[in-house]
Formats: sequence, structure tokens, C-alpha cells
Amino acid sequence: MTTATDILQDPHYLPFQLDLTNRRVLFVRLDAQQRREAAFLDPRALPPQPQGAWVPLSMLEAPATGDVIADGIFHIGHCGSTLLSRLLDSWPEVEGLREPLPLRDLATAWHATAPPHVLLATLMAYWRRPLPPASRIAIKLTSSCNVLAEPLLRDGALQRAILLDMPLASWLATLLKSEDSVRDALAAFDERADVLRGHGITIDGEHAPRDAIEACAMGWLAERLRFEALASGEFASRVLRVDFEDLLAAPEATLARIAAHLALDPDGIAGALASPAWGRYSKAQQHGYGRDDRAHDIALAQQRFGAEIARGVAWVDRAMAQRNTHVLAIAPPR
Repeated sequence: MTTATDILQDPHYLPFQLDLTNRRVLFVRLDAQQRREAAFLDPRALPPQPQGAWVPLSMLEAPATGDVIADGIFHIGHCGSTLLSRLLDSWPEVEGLREPLPLRDLATAWHATAPPHVLLATLMAYWRRPLPPASRIAIKLTSSCNVLAEPLLRDGALQRAILLDMPLASWLATLLKSEDSVRDALAAFDERADVLRGHGITIDGEHAPRDAIEACAMGWLAERLRFEALASGEFASRVLRVDFEDLLAAPEATLARIAAHLALDPDGIAGALASPAWGRYSKAQQHGYGRDDRAHDIALAQQRFGAEIARGVAWVDRAMAQRNTHVLAIAPPR
């Protein structure tokens, strides 16, 4: 019989679900192939007969991880982060972990209650146990977890980070293709509103978003300002801003920047360029979806939702005018 102690000592088991109310965490066994195939480390990644058990938080003790490197991907959502994570899987030494579910709960707690510093650090140590042949971890967090970027970098749980986004008009066009994407983009509304207030932007009363489109644009602006602050502050040398449209338009050059930032072997760029992930839908690899497909969909969405996109851009312009700065001052990084 596998005991809780056995589970905590076995790197095949990952923290999979967090129950803060009952002070416990579910560990689930996932092998290297299952981790590689998973687009999300949530119930969709569970095998037909999962192995695991709930472990009381009181039993957790951060395991020794030696010199294992862990890097992070933070993003604005629906901007190619899953594709980028899969491209990093092309390096055999990298094990990609995509959106571990407990991090969402910790991000919510970070904003709503006392920040759970110790629990975050402890769970990160369990995720920093790659399975052979990998020797390092690249964690892609959910877009609502960007509030964790600073503490994870500050505490050293992450060595470096990629900050991935894309221009507002293209991003809104991507969202508007799916009502689910719009709802997903609104998930961290309150926390992002606080980010804007921290930058001197009022979003209440007459300045409040009037509908879901303007609320999504508000979220984009909050994340753009958050990323700018991270890239210009004390973590400047440890973060790299990447525009998803640059990755599509100039993949070799962009991957070279990313590899250099993460200290990955540049010889691995050829494998990333040849990855089958380019021609598949990253969240469901059984479906074909290449760069031409994406460009076609975006062009159609921009035509269909032109008025809505213009309204979102106008809201950002008005918000930035409060700081006597036009939206062009925060143009995509090049």
C-alpha cells in the first residue's frame, strides 16, 4: 500500500489539487509522457485510473531539489503560451508543467487573503522534481496567476521568467472568437483592477468598463503595466518580454532570444523549429491548427468584431490618458 510518506518522496507524484478549506492537497502520479501530453494539469490530464491520495498540509515539507532550475511562463491568456511551452519541451532537459491547478487557488488567496508564502514555496519545491531525462522545469502558469510572478522571483522559486503577450487589437480578436475565452479573460478582474489603481488609473464611476469588451481591455492593460514594471525593476535581468506575434513572424530569432535568456543550448533551436506543435492546436494536439489557420481566423474576427475591438482600444486610450500617456507608449516590445 502506498502511504502519504511514500507519495511525498516519489517525484512521479505532483501536487494536483488544493483544498484550502480542509487543509489538504491531492497528489497524483503522472509519468513523463503524461506530463508532456497534458495541456493543463487539471482534471483533463487525469489518466483513466489515476493513482494518488490526499495529504494533509501539515505533512508537507519542502523536498530538497538541489540545483534544479525552474523557470516560468507568465502571460495574458490566449496569446500562444501553450505553444511556447510545448516548444520548450523540444529541449530534452526541459520538463514543461502547464498550469498546475493549485497555483490558481494560491493566486486567488494571494489577492483575497493573507499571502500564503510558505505554502507556495513548499508546493513549488514538489513541482521542481523533473523526471528523467529532464533535469529542469519550465512552469506555465494560468493567466490569472500573474500576481505570483513577483513573489516567485523574489523567493528564488523561479530563476527566470518569460512574460508573453500580444497587441491589444489582435488579442481582442482572438478572445471574441469564443465566449468561453471572454469569460476566462475576466477571471482575475478584481486583482487586475487593483493593479491599475496602483498605477494611478481610476476605473470606477465614469471610468469603469461598461461591458465585457472594455473589461477585457482593462485586463490587458493591467497585465501590460505589470509586465513593464517587472521588466524595468529589480527583476529586469531575470525576465524577458516576448510578443507572440514576433514568435509567429520570426520564430528562429525569437526562439534564439528565449534560449539565450533561459540559458538553453542554442543547438536545441532547430528541434523547436521542427516541432509538430507548430501545426497543431496547442490545447488539443489531435487537431491541426497552423500559423496560416490562426492568421485567417484573426483576420475574420477583426472584420466581424471591428466595432467591439475599436471600443476596447478606445477604453485603454482613455485610461492611459489619465496618466498623460497614450497607448502607443506601451506598444508591443520589439
